Amino acid sequence: MENSKRIDTTDIKQLANSEFVDYADDDVVIVDDLRNFSKLQTIKVDFLLIIVVKSGRVAMRTNKEENTASCNDIIICQPNTIMNDCLFSIDFTAKAVCISAQTARKMLHINEVIDLSFYLKNKPIIHIDESTMETFEKYHTLLSELLTKESTIYKKQIVGSLVSSFLFCLLNIIESVNPQRIAIHMSRGSLLFKQFVELLTSMEVKPRNVDFYSKKLCITGKYLSNICKNNSGKTAYEWITEYVTEDIHRLLSHSDMSVKEISNYLEFPNISFFGKFVKAHLGCSPTEFRKKKGIQENVDQ
Repeated sequence: MENSKRIDTTDIKQLANSEFVDYADDDVVIVDDLRNFSKLQTIKVDFLLIIVVKSGRVAMRTNKEENTASCNDIIICQPNTIMNDCLFSIDFTAKAVCISAQTARKMLHINEVIDLSFYLKNKPIIHIDESTMETFEKYHTLLSELLTKESTIYKKQIVGSLVSSFLFCLLNIIESVNPQRIAIHMSRGSLLFKQFVELLTSMEVKPRNVDFYSKKLCITGKYLSNICKNNSGKTAYEWITEYVTEDIHRLLSHSDMSVKEISNYLEFPNISFFGKFVKAHLGCSPTEFRKKKGIQENVDQ
């Protein structure tokens, strides 16, 4: 019973190394038989988890809310969802597609991500017809096949395009089930959270202090962090750090700027501080990151 009180955060890389995972890369994980999820204790998933129930029933608690799904239901657990007390019927079968939060955000417009988030917060289970189920199974099968193929220079782009198509298919299903989902009433806190994320994503260079954003929204930094925590499970600073890290990843991977130029561009106080930030959030120094990617570092003049 003590283990059930412990909450372990599981990210996409940890999940990829789990024994019940069938196919995986850094951004996408495929699970053919979800019954093995019953082996897990209470966890917080740090990725987008899409479960398609083929037969039987499953009961689980997601963020303290009890949910039950059966045949032809899709369960959508957003990043930072806490899952526990999973109970499966004997005839339960289901498949899952897991997508990193960063990948999902890159492939959808931020407004679509936020609107989807608020809708799914109250309705994480969607019922689909047989035809739609067949479509999802085709996506699942094709993703599985692609992830098992040998790496090529275009493999990541091919998988990414298929995942993008899969996500838009999911949005289309939700839109057809409830075309008025955008009109769902938002509390003041939820609206402020949406405005914060929109402000954050609109800035090319993102200030790394919470007060900058709270002043723009005419609220205190503490209130902004509480709003973010209540609506997403992450603080305002965690959101800022995540987006800044994505910007660094992009610039190190796809720009001709030197490490020093990137540090200056993103307004870090000095290159030493920038290096420590990168190592803390990408697991290695900026130069080592580029070496792993096979990118030649420009020498600062």
